Amino acid sequence: MSIAPQVLLNGELLPASQAKVSALSDGFLYGQGVFETVRTHRGRPLHFAAHHARLAASCAALGLDAPAPAAELADRVTRLLASVRLPDAAVKIVRYRELARTAELITARTLPYSAPDYLRGFRLMTFLQGERDGRLTGHKTLNYLENILARQSAKAAGFDEALFVTPAGRVLEGASSSLFIVKDGHAHTPPLSAGILPGVARARVLALIGAERAHETPLTLTDVLAADEVFITNALMGVMPVCTLDEHKFRAHSPETSAVRHLFANAAE
Repeated sequence: MSIAPQVLLNGELLPASQAKVSALSDGFLYGQGVFETVRTHRGRPLHFAAHHARLAASCAALGLDAPAPAAELADRVTRLLASVRLPDAAVKIVRYRELARTAELITARTLPYSAPDYLRGFRLMTFLQGERDGRLTGHKTLNYLENILARQSAKAAGFDEALFVTPAGRVLEGASSSLFIVKDGHAHTPPLSAGILPGVARARVLALIGAERAHETPLTLTDVLAADEVFITNALMGVMPVCTLDEHKFRAHSPETSAVRHLFANAAE
């Protein structure tokens, strides 16, 4: 995974080494900022209306200026991708407090997932987390340290992703993903009321499967361990099979997960 050598800072295309953030920026000092991570395909951002809506809601919640209209912001993304010649990329749009204004930074990097990841499946490690404050957990803020530490702990232990679980055994979400289980042909994912991020890929999967077979259901660790299949989602990976949760094994190549993965991929074309 490599980061493109150019970025867009407040609409200006610059070498990444020349993009500057003020030492007095509240985004830098206190994490007053939000971000969206968007997958692009053939030079265009995928599911961008949903990403833009979430970005606008997060800006409003944190007292930041609203982003440009969706079409204008998508054009900025396309402009950066053309400049760095990276049509299939992971794009990050960051809006943050810079003194008395809201600043915007857009970066691009290569996609972090490869074919072997999907063939093997992801290995999840449970990570204990207390009850959440829904005022922040519903937004992708620059206060992202807990997620980073959870993923670092998982990777240091030989896993790919951390799964947040409360002391009472309630399952929430991954450090950078949403969780689904499959049981008796039905998919289940924790509800937003659990204090989880309203994932763009999560919402897309729920819509693709349909209300008859996809349910927002409070889940416990016992539910997950008893599942027929488990998969996680985010905007970059799409649908990723899960092969391990701690010491428990799942089949990575399972029929329902494979079907959902192909539905999701085909819908993005």
